[in-house]
Amino acid sequence: MNGKPRLDRPTYLALTLLVAIAALVVGPSAGLANETDQFLLPIDQEFADVGPYISSVHYQVLEDFVTRTNRQIRDAKREPDRLKREAILQQAQSPLTAANHVRAAFGPGFFETLELENVLRTQGAKALFPKGIAAFKTSNWIYSSVHLPFDPRKIPLALPSSTIRVFDHYIGTDKFGHFHDLGHIYHKDFVNLCNLGVDRGEALRRVVADYSRGPISEAGSIGFFATGVFSNGDLAANYLGFKFYLNLTEPVMLKGELQPPMLVRQGEYWSLNTHVRPDSNFFSAFVSDHLNEALNPCVYEWGAAGPIEKKLREHANQILTFYADEQGNKRPREWFEAMERSLATYYGEDYGHSKLENATVTIATCCFGPAKPPEESRSPTSRSPWPLSTDSPSLPKGASRPGCQIISSGLATTLSRLEHHAESSTPPPGKE
Repeated sequence: MNGKPRLDRPTYLALTLLVAIAALVVGPSAGLANETDQFLLPIDQEFADVGPYISSVHYQVLEDFVTRTNRQIRDAKREPDRLKREAILQQAQSPLTAANHVRAAFGPGFFETLELENVLRTQGAKALFPKGIAAFKTSNWIYSSVHLPFDPRKIPLALPSSTIRVFDHYIGTDKFGHFHDLGHIYHKDFVNLCNLGVDRGEALRRVVADYSRGPISEAGSIGFFATGVFSNGDLAANYLGFKFYLNLTEPVMLKGELQPPMLVRQGEYWSLNTHVRPDSNFFSAFVSDHLNEALNPCVYEWGAAGPIEKKLREHANQILTFYADEQGNKRPREWFEAMERSLATYYGEDYGHSKLENATVTIATCCFGPAKPPEESRSPTSRSPWPLSTDSPSLPKGASRPGCQIISSGLATTLSRLEHHAESSTPPPGKE
């Protein structure tokens, strides 16, 4: 970008080769990174809002926890051995037990994302969402020409995450893997630090720093190092997932308001709080534009920034049309800049954002004014698009992942319950 030192082609090639070798050494951790694209979205098709379905799935997980755990508590109360009885009750009534149950229900984040991708393309999803597309991805996405051909960071880019509409926010399916998986890690580390006597505020600061800037972080092996992308949206998903696990059993600030716990104790037993119901859309409190990678833009590695900037300039009209206001008027540059500033924190809370000055390939910088021809020295990468199939499922036929079945079973359970949501009219896209 302007004002930043530029590398010549030989230096860039040498550094890319070094990163490629290092990525192979890292192996699995690098391969668990998915990317998504909220820039190049269709302007001639409506998105179905899958938010009620997502909320209903979470309701089923919480209801299952209450049913199973209360059964354990009833059984424990009949245990004649006092010490054994107390130990079982202590574990069953622990907030960590609730968090671990939810985490196990969704399975590993990477496979959860693939499962959600598959489910939203089934006949059941088409029946639930007959008037709009449930999930969208295309081979002509912003990452189709990034990195050199031999760069292993292309491997995770072979499995792009679709964009879905969740309570009128456009986000990637990968965000749920971050939400449940990384959010649980945040929560576990936070609780451990608090148990060691660390102040809650300091404990949260350390956790956010570790997973935004540490070795296993968005700046490290599960983000920038793996794909050349530092995703502020991923960090927001991690942070909101942490708040979700915390909010299972205690009040939490969400969207600037105090949200009551989802689970409450009635004597020795667990119960769902009054706002947690199958059709109450309680999960909407955890979804915001912080998860949208176009409105809350990423930081791109030098070799990826050039091709992505070129894509945004070429498709500026499409991007601005998609994010037009309710009257169909294209929003000005200042609106996107203001949005970036507001999303740099979560309602004033630090979630590890890269800082605005580092995110230089954005709608505001690329989609207004005369298009500038890309500089050759800034994008010495292959221009050949990477063909991606959107017809075949992400998982082999018949394959299953432990802990992920709640997503597909939840679809069948909610078809009749949520049918009226799918049949209702939907507002134009891109609205807050």
